[in-house]
Amino acid sequence: MSLHIWISFCALVALMVSAPGPSVLIGMSHSMRYGPVPTLLTALGDVTANMIQMIIAAVGLGAILATSATAFQAVKWVGVAFLLAMGLVAFFRKPAAGNPKNDIETNKVAGREPARPFKMFSQGFLVAAGNPKAIAFFGALFPQFIDATHPLMPQLVVLGVTFVIFDYTAVMVYAAAASRITPWVTRHGGNRAIGRFSGGVLIIAAMLLSLIDAPGSFAGEK
Repeated sequence: MSLHIWISFCALVALMVSAPGPSVLIGMSHSMRYGPVPTLLTALGDVTANMIQMIIAAVGLGAILATSATAFQAVKWVGVAFLLAMGLVAFFRKPAAGNPKNDIETNKVAGREPARPFKMFSQGFLVAAGNPKAIAFFGALFPQFIDATHPLMPQLVVLGVTFVIFDYTAVMVYAAAASRITPWVTRHGGNRAIGRFSGGVLIIAAMLLSLIDAPGSFAGEK
């Protein structure tokens, strides 16, 4: 894997993880209730589930990489369609009605609930693991950045570790800011704004993925 391919992967992943998803939202919730430091365990549960999903997705990569440029393009456009559909759904989704209990917790200024490490980790893990689309997502994303002329496993390790670092960082950045940002956003009707931001980021990610070419090893195929 060349440096410019890895940098392109980093740019795409950074853009994707910046869109608040279920794992980010539970990180924000835990940060408001328990504080940012205990939420480190929530983020750890999230990336642990991600790593398991990556391993499951990687099982089929060998067959994909052994095929032609036509199959490569088919996988890529499946990934583009997946991101685009998720982006449009997020962009046009109407915000859910508020929960009075959650509103009280959102506006709580001081005081934190006692954190239980196993509960924090397990909830972060289950939220991420409960999204079966993640396996298809990893299976569609990783092949776009792998060179079939080089050993597969080292490239998968690099991509997997890179994704985990970016994902973990994103969860914690949102969690650290949640106690200050979320009450203000909620009071000013920010649920719709967050949905549109998330959808816009996913749509941009779909556009970037559509511009990725097949590895050079497929260049001569018709």
